[in-house]
Amino acid sequence: MSKLSQMWNDDSGAIIATEYLFVVTILVIGIIVGLSNLRATLNAELTELGNAILALSQGYTIMGEIGANASFDGSQAIDTPGQLQGISQVPPAFPSVIDVSPAN
Repeated sequence: MSKLSQMWNDDSGAIIATEYLFVVTILVIGIIVGLSNLRATLNAELTELGNAILALSQGYTIMGEIGANASFDGSQAIDTPGQLQGISQVPPAFPSVIDVSPAN
């Protein structure tokens, strides 16, 4: 019974355990906030990359030629750039918006 009473009254590690608990709690909260900001930043960067790829124009024009008793018609393809929607709060601009601010 005295050994049980002695163990019950021994609280020498309680202060250190409480300090560790506070430190771990602060670290976990900091990690959660940091990962949330990282997610928003990565979404903004990947949206900018997608908009930059969509802004590349693949249109072309080949003029026709006439001469030496021969001719050929020209050709053209018009490419209208697109834009990713979703994360951007910026109104669309012509021809496309590449920069995107992170949504908070």
